Amino acid sequence: MTPFSLHPFPGQNSGGVNIHGAIERTNRAILLSFLLQGNLCDLVLPTAAEPKRCDNLWQSTCLELFWAEEGGKNYWELNLAPTGDWNVYAFTDYRTGMHQEDRVAGPLTETHRTEDSFSLTGELKITNLHGGHTPLRVGISAVLQHRNNRLSYWALAHPEEKPDFHAPRTFLLQL
Repeated sequence: MTPFSLHPFPGQNSGGVNIHGAIERTNRAILLSFLLQGNLCDLVLPTAAEPKRCDNLWQSTCLELFWAEEGGKNYWELNLAPTGDWNVYAFTDYRTGMHQEDRVAGPLTETHRTEDSFSLTGELKITNLHGGHTPLRVGISAVLQHRNNRLSYWALAHPEEKPDFHAPRTFLLQL
């Protein structure tokens, strides 16, 4: 698995939280793990429930994966909430043509929580989207909701003036 670290948008306080993880692509799926460590008492991290497909998960704590086939303009977005709720969207170009991607089933996820850590692992089957070993460019990000309703934005990198997880320049990993 390829390890990664997410960083808060410049000027945003991390609140004593660190986010690390790992990602891997198999012939059938993308495997992804997130680990939040540190001062989690300031974060809104709802307890896991029966997972369901939901919109607007990024308005609260949400762990995200963006990916595109190498050389392509279309891309996908996976949203995972601590509750287990999820969604996958497809785009035809940068922030264009957004629609729910119905060719994927809900990801298999598992969460674990301690006083100072929260982990989420997931497996998203992508065989209906990508055949063979087509190289994928990947961006990983997170939105964290704090108890005072402040949102902080985390990513591999923040090359834009505002947080923008859709920007192709944030798709830094290759699978």
